[in-house]
Amino acid sequence: EGYVDENAPVGTKVIDSQKNPIRLTVDDEDLTTEDVKPVYLFELTTNFFNIDKDGYLTVARDNLDRDPPSPGKFRFQVIAREKLGNAASPPLTLTVILNDINDNAPKLPVIPPITVQAGEGRRQIVKVVATDNDLGHNAEVTYTIYHVSNNGRNKFKIDPRSGSIETTGKLNAGEQFSITVQATDSGGKSSQTIVEVTVIPGPNTRSPVFQQSVYQVTVSEGAPINSTVTTITATDPENEPVLYSIISGNDLRQFAIDDKTGAITVIRKLDREDLTRYQLLIKAEDEGGLSSTATVNILVSDINDKNPEFIDQPYDFVVQEGLDKSPVGKVRAIDSDEGQNAVVTYSLPEDVPFSINSTSGEIITSMALDYEKQKEYKFVVTAHDGAPDPRIATATVTIHVTDIEDEWPIFHLTTYEANVPENVADFIVTQVMADDPDSKKKVTYIMRQGPTDLFAVDANTGVIRTLKGLDYETENQFTITIGTLENPSNKPGATTKVIINVQDQNDNAPIFLTVPKPITLNDDVAIGTRIITLVASDGDGTAPANKVRYEIIGKGKASRYFQIDPNLGEIRIKDDLQNEPENEYQLDVRAYDLADPQQSTIMTVTVYIHHTSTTPPGTGSGFTDDFYTVEVPETAPTNYLIKTFTILSNKLYPLTNTKCVIASGNDKAVFSVNMNEQHNCELHVASKLDHEENSEYMLELQVQSPSPIRPNTRTTTQVKVQVQDVNDNTPHFIYPESSVRFKKEKYFGAVPKNVEGIGDQVLQIKALDKDSGKLGQVIFRIIPDDSGAGEYFTIDSNLGIIRTRRALNSFTEDKLPIRLTIEVRDNPKAEKDFNTARTQVVVNLIEDDDRMVLVIDDKPTEVIHSNEDTLVGILEQQSNMIIGIEKLSVKQYSNDNITLQSDQRGTDLWFYAVDPKSEKIQNRSHSYVYRSLLSQEAVANITLDVATTLHSKASVIRTPIHLATVPTTSVVVAQWEVFPYAFIAIAALITVLGIAAIIYICISWSRYKAYKERMNRMYVMPNYDPVFVEPSLKEYETQVLQMSVPLDDNDSFNDLQLDFSRKNHTFNLDNVGYITKDNSDSTGQQSPVSSGATTIRASTLGGRQNVNNNNLHHSPGVMNPVFDRSDERGNLNSSTSNENVTFKGKKDYSHLGFNYLADRSPIETTTEL
Repeated sequence: EGYVDENAPVGTKVIDSQKNPIRLTVDDEDLTTEDVKPVYLFELTTNFFNIDKDGYLTVARDNLDRDPPSPGKFRFQVIAREKLGNAASPPLTLTVILNDINDNAPKLPVIPPITVQAGEGRRQIVKVVATDNDLGHNAEVTYTIYHVSNNGRNKFKIDPRSGSIETTGKLNAGEQFSITVQATDSGGKSSQTIVEVTVIPGPNTRSPVFQQSVYQVTVSEGAPINSTVTTITATDPENEPVLYSIISGNDLRQFAIDDKTGAITVIRKLDREDLTRYQLLIKAEDEGGLSSTATVNILVSDINDKNPEFIDQPYDFVVQEGLDKSPVGKVRAIDSDEGQNAVVTYSLPEDVPFSINSTSGEIITSMALDYEKQKEYKFVVTAHDGAPDPRIATATVTIHVTDIEDEWPIFHLTTYEANVPENVADFIVTQVMADDPDSKKKVTYIMRQGPTDLFAVDANTGVIRTLKGLDYETENQFTITIGTLENPSNKPGATTKVIINVQDQNDNAPIFLTVPKPITLNDDVAIGTRIITLVASDGDGTAPANKVRYEIIGKGKASRYFQIDPNLGEIRIKDDLQNEPENEYQLDVRAYDLADPQQSTIMTVTVYIHHTSTTPPGTGSGFTDDFYTVEVPETAPTNYLIKTFTILSNKLYPLTNTKCVIASGNDKAVFSVNMNEQHNCELHVASKLDHEENSEYMLELQVQSPSPIRPNTRTTTQVKVQVQDVNDNTPHFIYPESSVRFKKEKYFGAVPKNVEGIGDQVLQIKALDKDSGKLGQVIFRIIPDDSGAGEYFTIDSNLGIIRTRRALNSFTEDKLPIRLTIEVRDNPKAEKDFNTARTQVVVNLIEDDDRMVLVIDDKPTEVIHSNEDTLVGILEQQSNMIIGIEKLSVKQYSNDNITLQSDQRGTDLWFYAVDPKSEKIQNRSHSYVYRSLLSQEAVANITLDVATTLHSKASVIRTPIHLATVPTTSVVVAQWEVFPYAFIAIAALITVLGIAAIIYICISWSRYKAYKERMNRMYVMPNYDPVFVEPSLKEYETQVLQMSVPLDDNDSFNDLQLDFSRKNHTFNLDNVGYITKDNSDSTGQQSPVSSGATTIRASTLGGRQNVNNNNLHHSPGVMNPVFDRSDERGNLNSSTSNENVTFKGKKDYSHLGFNYLADRSPIETTTEL
């Protein structure tokens, strides 16, 4: 065996185990020492090694690699062969093993992201294992942490031998770290990998703990904003950070808590008089979401910051004259402060004839008053509180002195007369007036005589009304006597008589006095013969309502052969009865009155015709008429005979074996026909009739005979059977779906308990009667019971609407719910022949804790109103309780718990829940109500059902929103129907105000433009003529304004009586537009703001130029050498705020005698305008 390092260069000798080079020598036993030793060549079975000329085994190729997949060991054979011969040695097997060298760096695997729970302590999070293809010492790897992101180096540690990474610091939930791990072998070769670590919340099991469960704190109501009330702390057993928050009791947002320190501060001004104590529920929560609560009771202490306030104003009292020490009235003032600050005392002026109890505020007379001297007193009462520096309040008291009553009311009219139409209830008959001579007039009207069941008088106004409808036919005149409660005498004027005349109305139809029997006549009776006289009477009392007239109506031939006298009711023959083969005529006689509207009654007279001769040969056998109308009551029994139809016979065609059948119209076999012994056709009832199911039948009767019938025979006829309605149906109530769903034949309603209004609608009762006409009309009434609950409600007899009659706040809890019995009856005006039914109404009183609001975000109230029943069904299915809807309103919400906002696109559905067993309304805090309607699961189910059924978004079920409002003296209740008109009025008002605003803006803009034009004209640089002076005269130009403006001396700047701010249009440098910045000799240029003005620097006038008429002219003249500053051209500087303004450096004018300039600050600028 031989050894050589891997990657050894070509020619490297292979050594043995003793580290000696391997050398091959050849011995041949055939050769003697005398023989010449031949040259040998070596042949190897591998290309990786070779034998050099000296026989050493060497490396023949580069980059021999021991690492897999390369072989680490080479096994081959060597043969020695004579160079000049064929002799060869037997093969020699050699094995060369490659020695390992450190030529491979360790390899680190890719580590997937790791999540670690938050917490402290040493925890292994991952083990990193590197691989090295080297062997032995070269493969020994050492692990280190090369880098950790987010400053997490001190939070992790790695075992240098095993590669195990552990946490050494506190890990917080939400933190993320990238750990760069480096693996290095003994030769210094290395590689890196990155371990991503995400910290998740740990197994947090213990919540923070407050030092106390309840804290008692006192704070003054004058505490300043942001002042600290107290600091509460909670300790987390697991040392996690704790966050504090206020979860309840801070609805008015008076306090705030620092979420980290737990310091509670005042953020709004406190007022003990509005609220004396607050109870805050504070929550401390750790990072794992575990929390605990503590209660902080804050008591607001008082300061004397409230004046006493008089209540129950105005104070108008009345006292009788002549009473001394008589109580007049009581004033009362309250002070919202507490303790001695709230003690109130009262005082009066000294010049009034009254005194006041300083403690109670009761005012009494200090002397007897005289009504004739003074009828009224007005003075001021003063209230003081009990503080050392008291606050006061005043109120005006008015006291009226009343005259002693010694006169009785009298009626100046002893008789009144009035007309009242009959059948009108609650009709105003007249108004009586009594006069009280006293100064304090008090008259109470009473009825002394008269039917108190028909009339009533208003005790205060004297208005007389009818209590129910009067009947002219029963009594057409009434006389009642009205008096006063204050005048019990019988003297003249103590009472007055009222004569009431009842006016007749057409309320009665004519009634036939007798029911005529069928009349039989021979066909040869003479024309004009009177056959019967019908008499009808009208129960009305006056004409024309009681004047009766008669006429024959209806179809058929009756009116051709008969006539009736319209006044007398006599029926006479009008034509020859032999002209027709009919055996029977039905005369429908109508009796009617002459009033408007008209009333009438119909009576049928049956006339049978006996033909003295047989039917003419040209006429066949058959019915006497083509059409008949008959009536039958719906209660007619089976086989009831409705009518007998006469069949005409002919000698040529006898009626033997002739039969009568119903050809059509009798699909349900309601009727039957047969031929009687006289060979006439009888129509019978075959089965039960029902007017409500079918009120009319049209039958076709047919005569059938085995013998031939002539063509002109009337073998068929039409019979109209009218089923007369009878009152055979009892009214039945139509219950809401809620009652049906819970199998309760009751109505459920509710009204707010705290509302004292009268006339509020509770609910509507509905009933249906299957009968027709008046028989099917229904009226409602409340049945009185021992509880007296019916006295609190009233019901519309026709519509069934139940309204409140009195305030319901007197009902105690043990009397709830309120139960009413409602009766419905049909045939309202009948004294008999009517049916009734009764049901129960359950009325609950709604309190604020009972209300719940289902918020629907995307449907207006009009849409939700049409789907109320669907929503009620969803709520009842979810809760298994009876759901009532109190009202629908526009969706309301508040983002700041201060301002209530509305969203017209959504709807608030206010509802309440009633227990089906007890039928009592349930508080929303009830466990079952909360679980079935307000829990998160219940709300999710309801919102899903609403979305599926109505395609609407129901966001939440919440409690009503109550925000603090400023008290007002009056409240306007807006009805829903008024809203559209209110919106139109508001829109019109906005339009008018908008037009006015536009006009105002236009006028203001025009004035502003005119003002600007005037200002531009005012500030155009005036044209100055040059000043010509003699050299000897010391006169100076006046066109230059020198302003010395200090830059750093603020005090001197403030003393300068010039305003350079932007609001000063005169000296605002930003507005200067006519001063040149040109530093050349040119002295004029166009104004930047006005093309018609020439702009110049005033100081350039010293350059012997003349400005006249806006043109520049050179003119010889002598200028004052003092102001000839042609040498200053290079010292001009532009203003920083307006490039049209230039500044010059400081000038020394002391040679002109201006000595005060020497005292100015050396840092100043002369501004030249």
